[in-house]
Amino acid sequence: MQPVGERCNSRCDYCYNFEAFARMREHAPKMTLDTVERVARGLVESDRHLVILTWHGGEPLLRGIQFYKDVIALQGRLMREFPHVQIRNGMQSNLTLLNEEWCEFFAANHFSIGASLDGWASLHNAHRKYSDGRGQFEDTDRGVNLAKKYNILGGFIAVINDQTVRQDPKRFFDFLMGTYPRSEIVPCWGTGSEAIRTDYTITNEQFLEFATKLFDIWWETNDPKNGIRMFHGFMQALLGGQEYTCLFKGNCGDFIGVEANGDVYTCGKFVGITEFRMGNIHNKSISEMLEEETYKNFVSRHIDLPNQCKNCQWGNVCHNGCSYERYLGGQQFAEVSPHCEVWNGLYTHVNRRIEALKDSQASAF
Repeated sequence: MQPVGERCNSRCDYCYNFEAFARMREHAPKMTLDTVERVARGLVESDRHLVILTWHGGEPLLRGIQFYKDVIALQGRLMREFPHVQIRNGMQSNLTLLNEEWCEFFAANHFSIGASLDGWASLHNAHRKYSDGRGQFEDTDRGVNLAKKYNILGGFIAVINDQTVRQDPKRFFDFLMGTYPRSEIVPCWGTGSEAIRTDYTITNEQFLEFATKLFDIWWETNDPKNGIRMFHGFMQALLGGQEYTCLFKGNCGDFIGVEANGDVYTCGKFVGITEFRMGNIHNKSISEMLEEETYKNFVSRHIDLPNQCKNCQWGNVCHNGCSYERYLGGQQFAEVSPHCEVWNGLYTHVNRRIEALKDSQASAF
């Protein structure tokens, strides 16, 4: 849910909302309560027993606290009307606008808040800035500490960019875990197999090297309290469980993106790209949209793997990565993820560590 569209108080230079396909954020409207009700009711009436609304952006706190108070009241009415359904809320924010009032509200209503924090001050401020060029670390760090105080912080995302890969991985790991023991790393690279490189994007080789070192540090630390979501997902998938990061689930059917004006898209990453618009919630129901070819074709694109993936030993856990990373524009997708070598390398490395551990345990007996 994008309650203010791409509108944001940040001007992070690597934000995907700045890509050529995204609309100018300054023109985004504000989401109405009627739009929220139509989306939530549509999901509930589509036989969902659990509905999670993730408030995203842009910066969702810009919508103001009264809007979310009204949302909670609306959700309460819906859950009384449909007692078998649970509606939960999450939010992804830069936390620069977080204060005690917001925290008390989020805590009272069980919101889980995700933050965006790239590292210590110089690392975070390299690309996360206000429009006047000031870095955001001080305000974000204050927000993170407030969220921890109220026990509403669900974790944070660190973008691995050109500055990150120049750092000591151990120092970076210690910062992540010292800030909060649940985090995620996201590589900063463009979309499509011929993505344009900028100063902040990194190469496949850079991310593979950095992520491999980071994984080894995490592995050797061997502390169950420390969580890097990508690594947990790799482990879970390789041990026979369900990969729970959307990047590798092989199922794009768990998420839809809703723009502030009620336009519904196949995924939040594709909001603003016309060919992935399924309709508007004010003139078409969720159930109707999910039955149309736009949605079915999008989902099937991730289910129907190319031969290269079918013949790969990691095809059944990688599932060709994220569709957004393969998007070339004009409804065209690269057949295989342009980051195949990264995922192949990481799955191979993680699996090697798992097998070595199994062998050592077996020899002990």
